[in-house]
Amino acid sequence: MTHDRAAQNEQLYRYEVTTALNAVVRACQDIVTEHSHRGFWTPRTSTEPTPTHRELIEAARRDVLNRLQMVIHCAETVAYTIEQDRQRQPNKPTE
Repeated sequence: MTHDRAAQNEQLYRYEVTTALNAVVRACQDIVTEHSHRGFWTPRTSTEPTPTHRELIEAARRDVLNRLQMVIHCAETVAYTIEQDRQRQPNKPTE
């Protein structure tokens, strides 16, 4: 692989990792904005004053956990794919 191609790949890897992590950070910010008050989770459950544990679990999964798991899984996939791609490439020439 030529030096120019290696530099282009490196730039692409940085862009992909940064984009993936920005998605994680944005998801966290959105969750905090939409589902918290003063740094504490405020679940959207039934109108009952004391929601059941099942309602809390459903709200936690719907509002926070599923979304975070998805964006984290996507970021991990990007990292894994880059690592695999990098291992398949010939050794970089020494500078």
